Amino acid sequence: MRITARALVSAAGLSLADAVHCALAGERALASREGRPFAAIPLASEWAHRLHGALDLLAQALPAPADALLNIGSSSWQIGGAEHAERVGVLAESPPTFAAGIALRLGISAAPRCFSVACVSGLAALDAARVGLATGRARQVRVIGLELDNAFTRQGFAAMQLLSSTPCKPFDRQRDGLMLGEAIGVLDCDAGEGAGWHLSGSGSALDRSGPTSADASGEPVAAAIRLALRRAGRAPADIGVVKLHGAGSPMTEPAEAAGLRAVFGEVPPCVSLKGLMGHTLGASGPAEIALLTACLDQGWVPATLGFDAADPALGIAPSTTARRWDGRPALVLAMGFGGQVWAGVLEHRV
Repeated sequence: MRITARALVSAAGLSLADAVHCALAGERALASREGRPFAAIPLASEWAHRLHGALDLLAQALPAPADALLNIGSSSWQIGGAEHAERVGVLAESPPTFAAGIALRLGISAAPRCFSVACVSGLAALDAARVGLATGRARQVRVIGLELDNAFTRQGFAAMQLLSSTPCKPFDRQRDGLMLGEAIGVLDCDAGEGAGWHLSGSGSALDRSGPTSADASGEPVAAAIRLALRRAGRAPADIGVVKLHGAGSPMTEPAEAAGLRAVFGEVPPCVSLKGLMGHTLGASGPAEIALLTACLDQGWVPATLGFDAADPALGIAPSTTARRWDGRPALVLAMGFGGQVWAGVLEHRV
């Protein structure tokens, strides 16, 4: 499956180009919610105005493809608007109605399909696009990962004591929790074999340890990575960069590291983007893929913001500075609340 176009609105800026600049320059601007850092989209404070402003920016960046299907992944959908009794374009009593309003705003006539699988929601939407394209049920699919600020999500994560009081520290020995964020990431996809970025294989697994814990052996992580590599026809040695899940969690990062070491032995250069954009939950898959591939297009693997000192127990140390990309495929890794693990292989063809 080929990615033909990308767009992003996030805490790193109102365009994908803005986000690339921030990622490669190591710049970030964070807001605050209840005394905790939060990676907010820099638009109007009112939820509905922020949503509409972001969608209008995305529509300008990526005109609606003709005859495209629309897959949308989110973990919170319209909750932020409902909390303030705001009307969000089309009346949004439910995710499908909310999604229909998004399609209308973006000029897409197809009825959208909704995916809600916690933090891998946007990636579930991407996998469904791949299946639809491979089976001929679709010619083009627009995949959107969407997550906007809402008290329900923030308070839920706070109640589980998963949030940090400081900016995210992915894989750092002082990491102590997540930093949430909001973003809308867009990936336009088709079944073409031409030049550009391709998702050549993906795989998933389920960690049954518990909703917020992880199997310390890393086996579910390793299983998802091996499946993605096999489907892509790639060996571990083919991978040139790993996009970590890297949320700054003391509980999940040991499992993530163990799974990577089990597959690779010596893990390739790696990066987490959550120190820049925060953990954008259901949006994180499309948002981080858009940003990673755009940075690699510039020839660089960005630094991991928030990482300072390696944890010897993890055996993985993301770079504190941007480094040159060697052109080899990228492995993208994601983990979700409830034990979801997803891995994908992205390669650039000329």
